[in-house]
Amino acid sequence: MELNKDQAVFYNQARERCRQDVGEMNNTIRAEWQHLNDEIKRVQELIQTLETRKQTLGQMYASASEMIGAENDLDISPAIQEGLEESSEDLGVGEIDL
Repeated sequence: MELNKDQAVFYNQARERCRQDVGEMNNTIRAEWQHLNDEIKRVQELIQTLETRKQTLGQMYASASEMIGAENDLDISPAIQEGLEESSEDLGVGEIDL
């Protein structure tokens, strides 16, 4: 089917608009992905800092317990056990391929 000039212009404009929209969506997806990765890094650093501080407090508690002859009953094991944390499947999150 041969298109007249107006139809050809219409379809070319539609194609260009779709190309622009997909480009904008890709930019938004990349920006959100980067933001998510930055937030994950921030949370990992916070958790590491808290775990380190917890170990220090545990040492202080152990020393204080020893000084007064009390049992050291404070559990300072990691709050998140390797292999036991929730996986993305548990959270209902799927992979995103970019």
